[in-house]
Amino acid sequence: MIYEETYRYLIRHVSSKEFDTCLYSLLHMDWDGVIQSPLHKMAKGIGTTEKYLKKIIKKFSSPQVGCGRKIFLPIQQEITKYKFNLGPTGSLRFNSKKDRYCKKYRFFYSNAFRSLSLPSKRLLLIAAFNMSVNKSEEVSLHFDEIVHSECSLFKRQDVLDAMETVNQKLGDMVTFTIASSVFTRKEIILASFKEGMLKDYLENRTERMLVRKTIYEAGFLEYIEDKVCMELERVGKYIYRSFLKAAHGPIKDDLLKLARFVYSTSLKKFGKVLSSKKHLLADPKQASAYFSTIVYNEALEQLATYAHQAACIKNLIEREHLHRGISEESLARNVDYIEVNEHIEMIRVKHDKAFKIHRTLSIWCEDWVISRVNSVIVGTEDTDQKSIRGKKRILKKDQSISDYLNSLKKHTYEQLEKHITMYQNVNNNESVLDVLKQKKEAIRSYFAIQKDHMKN
Repeated sequence: MIYEETYRYLIRHVSSKEFDTCLYSLLHMDWDGVIQSPLHKMAKGIGTTEKYLKKIIKKFSSPQVGCGRKIFLPIQQEITKYKFNLGPTGSLRFNSKKDRYCKKYRFFYSNAFRSLSLPSKRLLLIAAFNMSVNKSEEVSLHFDEIVHSECSLFKRQDVLDAMETVNQKLGDMVTFTIASSVFTRKEIILASFKEGMLKDYLENRTERMLVRKTIYEAGFLEYIEDKVCMELERVGKYIYRSFLKAAHGPIKDDLLKLARFVYSTSLKKFGKVLSSKKHLLADPKQASAYFSTIVYNEALEQLATYAHQAACIKNLIEREHLHRGISEESLARNVDYIEVNEHIEMIRVKHDKAFKIHRTLSIWCEDWVISRVNSVIVGTEDTDQKSIRGKKRILKKDQSISDYLNSLKKHTYEQLEKHITMYQNVNNNESVLDVLKQKKEAIRSYFAIQKDHMKN
């Protein structure tokens, strides 16, 4: 989507090729806002040279007039990539009920549009934004507002020339005319889009490309159909949205990075087993269910990791004599309690972050099990009927609800036991073992309650 912040910036502060660069970026970025397109492909898509594109990237990588920040944030990976830093691009964090946006209409990516003058592009974007917001292919714009409010660079003749240019080059899609308001007698601009243009937009398929790429690199070389990719993406969106919902304060960015890690790592593991489980590809729902289980296993592994990390940091914090010695050595004098406390403050911050992430993962893992149970049990006292309507899990023909719950319970137990065994011989493991054992007991109690409900 072209969100309002991005729209305002495009109207006021970019050149013609920078305009196209931003539009291209919106179509080729992942849920984290990272543009997943090679430089040569991006230059070709924009209709310019790699040399000129590098100049645009260099400019966008510096704080910009109009927004006070960098448009492109460098992301250091094997190859430097850039995060698009306008609008709520990161990880699905927009509100469809509040945020105003323009859809990425197909004509924005046509050669005809790229050949337009900058005023023509601005005028067409203004009209398209209004079409998208108002959901009408007939758009009315006040002439005076366009000239004096929307963009100070617009002069009367600029608008008239832009209208004529758009009519000549894109007249089969939209036509601009000047009219007079019946009520105010003031000039208005009428933009009439061709019927069907409101729904003629492009979808960002970057995540789908990444799904196929990740699975391919994991060793499964066959093509993954769209219907399977869509189901895997739904699980990915659930990870992001549920992590984002739980994210507050300083751990938000860490949780979103963790969401990407869990999703990508799970896709790799899914790709590694697909060769022996090709039957999953014949049923997208079964593929999604199997993948979701891999995601749960990975989240549980991260839960144990962060619990252990928090325990180790806490153990370090409690070694006051160590911190006192370090402080006295660095200051060459005796230190008091306050100075020692200041020394370990950053360590406390790290502990607080690790602990909060561990708690978030703990709740997430419980919710995952509960959602799986609720997907097959309808009518229990703890089930919100409305929330699960249409989401009931389709069981195999030879599988009863009881068998499914036993299978789910067995799997969760096995995963917890695996981690309990692993941490029994690890230093600072008491806290981690307590967490895992408590989790196992909570799940045991939950399944016992569900079985009692089924009996009644």
